[in-house]
Amino acid sequence: MQHPSPSLPARRTRGRILALTLVMGLLALMSTTSASADPGKARTARASLDPLLVHLDTISPATLSDKDEPVTITGTVTNESAEQWTEINLYAIRSAAPIVDATSLSASAATDAGEFVGERVITPGTEATVDVLDPGETTTFSLTVPRSELGLSASGVYWLGVQASGLTATLPKDVFADGRARTFIPLVPRTGGKTPDTVEAAIVLPIRETVWFTPDGRVDRVGRWARSLGEGGRLSAILEAGDPATGAEVTWLIDPAVIAAAARLAAGNPPRSLAPDPAALPVEPTESPSEEPAPSGGAPATPDPYATAFDPVPQAEPDQELTEDEQQLAIVARAWLDRLLQVTSGEIVLSLPYGDLDVSAAAAHGPGYYEQAVTRSQQVMDRAGLAATPALAPRDGILSPAAISAGTEDTTILLADTSFAGAVPPNAPESLVRLLGHKIVVTSSGASSGGPSPTAADDPLALRQRLLSEAALRLQSGTRSPVVMMLPADWKPTDPSALFDGLDARWLEQVSVGELGQRRAVSMNRGGLAYTDEDETAELGVTNFSSADQLTGRAGLLAGLLTQQNLVRQQVADEVLMSLSTGHRPNAARAADSVRAATDFVSEQLASVTVDAPDAVTLSSDSGQLGADIVNGLDQPVTVRIAVQSNSSLELEDLGERQIGADSRARILPTVTVSRPGIHQARLVVTDAQGMATGASTTLQIRAAQVSGLIWLLLAGGAALLFGTIGVRLVRRIRGRNSPASESTG
Repeated sequence: MQHPSPSLPARRTRGRILALTLVMGLLALMSTTSASADPGKARTARASLDPLLVHLDTISPATLSDKDEPVTITGTVTNESAEQWTEINLYAIRSAAPIVDATSLSASAATDAGEFVGERVITPGTEATVDVLDPGETTTFSLTVPRSELGLSASGVYWLGVQASGLTATLPKDVFADGRARTFIPLVPRTGGKTPDTVEAAIVLPIRETVWFTPDGRVDRVGRWARSLGEGGRLSAILEAGDPATGAEVTWLIDPAVIAAAARLAAGNPPRSLAPDPAALPVEPTESPSEEPAPSGGAPATPDPYATAFDPVPQAEPDQELTEDEQQLAIVARAWLDRLLQVTSGEIVLSLPYGDLDVSAAAAHGPGYYEQAVTRSQQVMDRAGLAATPALAPRDGILSPAAISAGTEDTTILLADTSFAGAVPPNAPESLVRLLGHKIVVTSSGASSGGPSPTAADDPLALRQRLLSEAALRLQSGTRSPVVMMLPADWKPTDPSALFDGLDARWLEQVSVGELGQRRAVSMNRGGLAYTDEDETAELGVTNFSSADQLTGRAGLLAGLLTQQNLVRQQVADEVLMSLSTGHRPNAARAADSVRAATDFVSEQLASVTVDAPDAVTLSSDSGQLGADIVNGLDQPVTVRIAVQSNSSLELEDLGERQIGADSRARILPTVTVSRPGIHQARLVVTDAQGMATGASTTLQIRAAQVSGLIWLLLAGGAALLFGTIGVRLVRRIRGRNSPASESTG
């Protein structure tokens, strides 16, 4: 794998050190020159210890122009201390000088929450007041600042926020801020009284969730799923955020494995099933039966588990009874699935490789998994009734060259601007480049990273203001390339409407990723892609793929052991792909352990089919019959063979395939043949129909004696001795009758 020159800076800090230095110098100068005007000029970096938590709910308008329009800020303030706070004043803050480029904006967003960024607006009537706030109590506030009080006129992006100051019984009011929240607001003035040109923005809304499984194939961590799918949960809130009724235009990015997992939960979360494939069950003969031979049963001949589509939900056991919690989760999961289909119907949908596969890692350790993941995604989306385009969109926005090259021709690829070395591709007119034979949509890492602390970076309002700011700076710079914001994989919108309300700026036009992908791309060579050693180290390792291979192999063996066509191989393939998700990168070792636990479970099922034989057997000749029992402890019939393993000259008659019913045993009497006398150590091994050992076996001793010539000689000698003795006795008896003594007596 090729990597960029060691002189290439780490992408995540590229250009930020210099920009941060310049910004900090400017802010320090502002702090010094405005000391007399700002009572908060001398405060320390206490944001992490602030007793008052300030949150911004709305900012209206979301963007500024040279129009004389006041700015209204609403939000909440919460007392997180153990003391009562009184006489709390909340002031708006704003910076004096604008941020004029994206690099400086990124550096500003990374500043510490306690850093000075702007002055308070202390004009009477512009503040909000809270008289009393008890411990743990939350109250709302609203303050309005006339446009003239902001004093902003130059194009660019400004700091805007709120500071809270109050007093307690032990802490008098001082010049320090006791709570704060801040964000960015762009100013795009009209040009000569005319509406400025527009810049486009596309929002990618992901439905991703890392899926864990129990060893028997159930969806694990169901409590988390119940919270996420239920009202107010993360996955539920995302559907509300993307509801077409909000008027927002979004591009959905869906991992079909999330749909499959929710469907499993809606069905009661059944375990992996050994039952026959419903689609392959034998049918009743018709009046004109087919002359073609019937399927022989067992696993499909092809190793591809997705050669044909199948239901991603395993068959529930007939006697399965759901607990109250399981029933409630099933209802919640079904409602979420119905809602998903409702909000995505007719919308632009991109489908990730099944399980959100770590494609970069798969390209290095298991290319076949990517092909399976693409096929399986299409099957699940088709089954759900969603028209989708295959996509590659890594969570961190970074893909290896091999992963990009592996993409199919119709795949939409989204990479962050941090994936490129040298000139950043947003300079491309359409945020679209052609690299390694594929069109790549370039997403904005800045927009996705959200707003500054202490507010959560992925807060909906913070994301909206960052998106608007990034777009305004592009418009100002003249590039006007579309801003593509892919929301964080674990995004949980507390107020989804806060992201989309305010995106109706006159100079901003919303588009879809699908529309962008149809445009002309700027060609780049491979050297323009930066994929570092750090990126490679972050991938899932060979251990994860080795564990997946082992589980796949054991599942294939179990599938082949079962007499009837089944879906064991396919079900496990789904689980394996989900175990190779990029979501497992932070817990790669635990993910590998989970797969190994599933492998052990499947191995135990294989071990349920055993062979029983006596510990020792003695043959009266060089061959003889051996009595043994094949025991099937599974709830499905199996087809097996019995093979012998021996380090000596010993052969076991091949009885061919034997079908053993569910939970039953069958007697076998194979003939054993030895070529020399003595004691032989032998192992009887259970195999599938193709002769692959399942792992079940038994050992025994076979004693064979050379009886043919020697025994017949001994038998002949014994017979001669016996008959000779009888003859002697007969002669003696006859002689005794003819003796003189006998005559005289007569």
